[in-house]
This record gives sequence, C-alpha cells and structure tokens, in this order.
Amino acid sequence: MYRLLILILCVALPALAQVTVVDQAGREVTIAQPPERVVSLYGVATLYLYALGVPEKLVLGTYVGLKPGSPSWATLSAVDPKLPEKFSQGKPSLEEVLAQEPDLVLASARKDPEAAEELAPFGIPVLLLFAEDLEGVKSATGLLGKVFGAEARAAKLLSYLEEKVQAISSLIAEKGLSRPRVLFCGTQPFRVASGDMYQSEMIALAGGEPVTKRLAGYWQDVNAEQVLLWDPEVIFIAPYGKVLPEDILEDPVWQGVTAVRAGRVYKMPRVFSPWDVPTPESSLGILWMAVKLHPELPIDLATEARAFYREFYGYELPEELLLQVVK
Repeated sequence: MYRLLILILCVALPALAQVTVVDQAGREVTIAQPPERVVSLYGVATLYLYALGVPEKLVLGTYVGLKPGSPSWATLSAVDPKLPEKFSQGKPSLEEVLAQEPDLVLASARKDPEAAEELAPFGIPVLLLFAEDLEGVKSATGLLGKVFGAEARAAKLLSYLEEKVQAISSLIAEKGLSRPRVLFCGTQPFRVASGDMYQSEMIALAGGEPVTKRLAGYWQDVNAEQVLLWDPEVIFIAPYGKVLPEDILEDPVWQGVTAVRAGRVYKMPRVFSPWDVPTPESSLGILWMAVKLHPELPIDLATEARAFYREFYGYELPEELLLQVVK
C-alpha cells in the first residue's frame, strides 16, 4: 500500500507542476510551473511582467521604445536594477534566445507567429499574445496572470482598467458632454493612427471621436487637405518621436484646424512605456485623454498616477516626473 501511494504521487506530481492554457493564437500550450526563465520577444508583454510583480523571471526581453540613457530607462532601472543585463535592443536571434535556456518564450501573435515553430524542436513552449486592442489587453492580462500564478494581481489590473473606463463613460453621459473630434499623430505630424489601432480605441473610451475611424491598417500618411476636411477639435501626439505641440501650433499649414486655433494640441506622456500603447500604463493614458478632452470631469490624474505606480510597480513617482505627466 505504501509503495502504491509513492507511485501515485510520483505520477501525479509532474502533472501538478504544469499548466495548459490556450494562447491568443488559439494554440494549446503546456508550461512548467512556475516558469523561472522567460524570454520576451514582444515588448508589450514584457511590461506586463513588471505590473504582475514577476520581473525577476525575465532573463531577456525587448521593450517598447526604450533606449539606454533615456528618462524612461532611468525610471524602469529604479524598479529593475538588472535591466541592463536583460535588455535587448532589437529582436533577439534564435541563438541568443537558446543561450538563455528559457522555460517560456513570449511572442506576438501578429508579428512573430513563427517563433512557436522555430522553438518547437528545442521543447521550449511559446505563448503567442495579441494585446493590441481592449479585448486583447484583457485576455493577455488574464492569461499571463494564470501562467505566472499572479491571478489576484491580474484581476486588480483588469478591475482598475474596467472601473476607470466605466467611470469616464458614466460621467460623460451624466453631464451630457459631446465627443470632440480627435486626431492622433505619430512620429510625423501627418502620420496618423488608423481606426484599427489601439490609440483610436483609447480615444473613444476617453470620450472622443477618432477622425481616422474609417482608415484601416496601421499608421497612415495623410496630407494637409485631409486633415482640414477632418478638422479635429483636439490633437494628440505620440510620446515617441520628435514631434512637439509647437511644431503643429506654429506651422502655417495647420492654422485652419480648430484644434490649433484653440491651442488644444497635446503630447502624451510616458513613464516606463508610452501611455498610448497597450501596456498596463495605457489605463492612465485613457484617463489622461479624458482629462484633455473633458477638463470638467472630476478626475485627479496626479492622484491616480501616484496610486497606480505604487500599487502595481512599487514605484513612488517623483514629483518632477508627476508634473510632466499631468501637465
């Protein structure tokens, strides 16, 4: 009887040390528990490891627009002193990934679906993720929470996002506020976010109307005539790139646009990652947009930002950085 019990335990324990999930490409993936050495080929996913409280699992990763020596590098280094050791400037090669001996690789279902096939011969599980829209963000958060045994923290992240979106919607309806027409510019003034992109979804969630909602695909190049036809009432600029509000406000070509005449041109903030990309910080990006679109809403962005970084990153936002993100 005693030997039988030992045999049963020996068979059962390995099963308990694994979890099988369906990733965002619809694939069943079995992952050893807990994963201890993770490589992330997906910069968006990398930031979720920090918000879920497991950055020590990351041994090599790409990051969203992060550059050594930048202000964002300094802030993230304060949370993760080992950032220089795990930072990958570009997508790591297969050899670089294998050299890390990972027990899990995170990859983009849209950009790197081939990663699963490349790593299959080496027995390395690959989780394909698609955190590129609101539903994708929610699904990725829950999935990563399960994989890393951080379900409670993932639930808090999801609750925060859902509660803020609902609060904005309710306040706008309660006050009977109209939705301003909004243009989102990228790394060039006339390079704009399409209606399919997360930035347009954020605008809608924040109480605006993206003027590019009928544009499909990714970033699109348009001309001045098209912008004048759209006549946005508010213009947001991506936090990456060199475009500044004054580049648009002082350009004669833009003077016929309502947003320019009203001085409502704003560059979005970033702390660890840009607030307009679908990392956990985009919850704050939606709040920031709502404040710019509807200044009358009772949203204390400074209080929200302080609490968010303290809760999910254990990071006390410095006063000078706080002033930058709420201005």
